[in-house]
Amino acid sequence: MRKKFLHLAMALGLITGLFVGAIAPAAAAPEEPGEGAIYFPWVPNNDSLAGIDGITGSVTVQNLEPFSVHVDVYDAAGNELTSITLNPRASQTWTAAQLGIDEPGSGVIAVAHWFDFAEICDVVGEGPVTLGTRGKPADTTDEFAVPDGYGEDWNKIQVVGYVEGRDYNWWVANGILYIDWSLDGTEPAYNTPIKVDLLNCPDLDLPDPRIAGVEKHTTGTVGPRTSANTEIVDGYTALPVQDLILATGVTSFPEAWLDLQSRWIIPIVQTNNHWNTEIVITNVSGVNNSVNATFYAAGGQGSAGESVALLSGQTLAPGESITVDLREDAGFPDEVVGSVWIDATHAVVAAAFRNKPSTEMMLTTLAQPRNDDPINSPALKFGPLVFRDYNGWNTGINIANLSSDNNRVTVTYYNYAGNVVHAETVNIPPRAMEYIYTMATGSEGLAERQITSARIEGSAPLAVAVDEVKYLEGQDQWHAMTYAAARAQFGGDAIDTGERVLYESMLGLPLVQKGNPTTGYGDTSGINLFNPSDAAVTAYVQFLSSSGVPVAPTVDATDAEKPLSFPMPAGAGATIYTLSLSEMPAGFQGSAVVGVVGDGALVGVSNNVNYEVAGDGSAVYNLAPTWVFDFEEPEESVL
Repeated sequence: MRKKFLHLAMALGLITGLFVGAIAPAAAAPEEPGEGAIYFPWVPNNDSLAGIDGITGSVTVQNLEPFSVHVDVYDAAGNELTSITLNPRASQTWTAAQLGIDEPGSGVIAVAHWFDFAEICDVVGEGPVTLGTRGKPADTTDEFAVPDGYGEDWNKIQVVGYVEGRDYNWWVANGILYIDWSLDGTEPAYNTPIKVDLLNCPDLDLPDPRIAGVEKHTTGTVGPRTSANTEIVDGYTALPVQDLILATGVTSFPEAWLDLQSRWIIPIVQTNNHWNTEIVITNVSGVNNSVNATFYAAGGQGSAGESVALLSGQTLAPGESITVDLREDAGFPDEVVGSVWIDATHAVVAAAFRNKPSTEMMLTTLAQPRNDDPINSPALKFGPLVFRDYNGWNTGINIANLSSDNNRVTVTYYNYAGNVVHAETVNIPPRAMEYIYTMATGSEGLAERQITSARIEGSAPLAVAVDEVKYLEGQDQWHAMTYAAARAQFGGDAIDTGERVLYESMLGLPLVQKGNPTTGYGDTSGINLFNPSDAAVTAYVQFLSSSGVPVAPTVDATDAEKPLSFPMPAGAGATIYTLSLSEMPAGFQGSAVVGVVGDGALVGVSNNVNYEVAGDGSAVYNLAPTWVFDFEEPEESVL
């Protein structure tokens, strides 16, 4: 009998809980992907967006698990683009062309399944058991006698060479073992022997594996590596399937899936100061869909004031996307700022590409789940990185009121030590948005009040986008980046296996890069972390190559993981800058896992900047939250 570490952990009763207590159903196709799915609303391929031409994207998908996972990549209509088996904590990048995405682009969905349950369960016997042969026709269900020991020695099968949930599903009823081959994956040819591993899995409600993803789009060059030939850069973090569930207004996974209306908000769109915005909405429901989009102006009275219907009953076929350019399509004048509310009959995802062609700057803001239920759309969000008059950076905190009531919002700023350095309050009418703008007054200096984290708390639910823009002249002029203020990941425990560190709770960063320390040029990542809770937490930062191998300075002499640890008191922040890590190779491109250990919580973003880029060379990514493998008792994973 072969045994793996995680099974031993489960046998000790350590792993018993999941994210929000939800159990994922078996997945058959991208329209019912289970919890191991992420969504890219738009991956451009030589696209023109908001006045900027030639924009092309790439996507990176990261396996956060210490075990192998199989990832299928689909377009938004459910057509498979590619698939790959990712080693433990490995990552893979594809350009739009490598995925076969036609111009001008497409939505993309990545779905993960466990590749080998033998890594996480006991294998009963000395090897695979032959049940019989594949029947015919294709896409049908085979029936076999149930091997001895079912329910006592073993409780799960794995068909050798195939992936459960992608290629097949199985069940036992009335003494017969059924294997259903009607899924969208591959199946054996007629009369091929069916060999299975018999497995003993103490917890049959294993969740789908955790993955994360980012998109990076550029002009001038293609791919995540940029250079002096690159003109502009931006990107975003893929949406987890949990956001699609929240957009329906419920928390139960089986209850929610695509049967209820999908409601989203883009906290800020604009045509002021020579900016323009193009909105892309993608139907990911797998069925025909009806979409509405309504603009509410900033400084107005929200639902009681003027609004503009950008879309009304727009029909989208499965996988279809629609774009709305605020200047060209909606006829908006200059100096307009506001938010966009999106409603659809079935599931959609959306992004706003906010571009400034005159200075070659790009900002990408994803739609956030919207409703006025305090449980699903909390009144508390966190910004891990906020510049307050720092080195030429202007910061705008864009706050949208999701409630039908007035919303009194307080923004509290913390320095790295966790001390409150400033606070301000704004009152926002129902369905309105306002922004708190901090203008830079110079390009020198660094004080405790200048780089901060923010706690954004309202009297009602809200959505927030944090913009950071640099206009001042110099080597690093004309840069812009934006991220969603988010909830925080609760801390948990960790187990060091001697090779990998297993975390109950963690954050994912699929793309980490390091430039040239001598010149300061090249794609370079900085990770900014914030503990917004009232308890201490320790962040364990593990860097990995694209193949999942630990990378210096987070590797020991045996090539095992050896993460950097950052103890963080309540309210404290921390920054990890790859150019400062001398042991990390110049030109590195890989990923990071951040373990969240302790009673506190953690939220993070990563700036990705190359000052060699001719125009805007900056992007920022939210560190992806995950559901929790609780070692003792089920808990929610977010604060």
